[in-house]
Amino acid sequence: MTYQNILAHVDHTKSSQARVEAAAAMAVRFKGFLTGAFLKAEAAPAYAVSDAITMSTANVDRYLEERTERVGEACHSARSMFNLAVEDAGLPFHWLEINGDRDQEFISCARRHDLTVVPPVMKPAFGQNTIQAADVAMACGGPVLIVPPSGSAKDLGRTILVAWNDSRESARALRDAWPFLAQAEQIHFLIVSKQAGDRLDELLLLHLRQHNCLPAKVTIDRRDDLVTGNLISRHIGMTGADMAVLGLYGHSRLREFVLGGVSRDLLEEMPVPLLMSH
Repeated sequence: MTYQNILAHVDHTKSSQARVEAAAAMAVRFKGFLTGAFLKAEAAPAYAVSDAITMSTANVDRYLEERTERVGEACHSARSMFNLAVEDAGLPFHWLEINGDRDQEFISCARRHDLTVVPPVMKPAFGQNTIQAADVAMACGGPVLIVPPSGSAKDLGRTILVAWNDSRESARALRDAWPFLAQAEQIHFLIVSKQAGDRLDELLLLHLRQHNCLPAKVTIDRRDDLVTGNLISRHIGMTGADMAVLGLYGHSRLREFVLGGVSRDLLEEMPVPLLMSH
């Protein structure tokens, strides 16, 4: 398994450059293809529509023209930065401009790529909609690498922490992370449970070996009465992990909303890039 085609969200902000450079480095590492996706707002904001009632036709036309120009400038800035990153890396690439007024177009695009690289929250240029990375990961059917605004190292994935609870979601995340895990210099499994054994079971160890992974180091944290997200963040710091792999939303979204939830806690204060699957 490899990530043959990688999708990266690109915008005109400073944090986008580090994310795109990291995505380009991944595409080089996995000998893949990189697609840059720019989100633009196509519908006029609600406040502009209401203002238009009291504005003359000429003023409305001028406003819309200026807004279109600003979106075009933001797109040009984002594409120039993207082009520079892929040209420096010598990558085959593709560029998309997507309507960001709804989530669905970006989600559909993510479904057509092996790996999607995004910030925690995306917003189309000069638009009102926001697209949550967690919603993309819930709906796209594949791995989503969520990169903090501070960016990530280009050699991301040298030390990986896998949050493992033997659930469907954690098994899916493990499968989706094989390309990273097979190249990792260190792999740490963290199990937070009072009932857990002292080691990984033999079948899971064989599973790792069959994917050419180095032997994993295992930590059992039996303090499952504490906030699991905080424990994961703490062990990320203790292991020096530069990336974490975990299943997204192991419980219903309603329960996650009411009780907090590991996924939401980690996304609110991201210690490192998170590779999430559902």
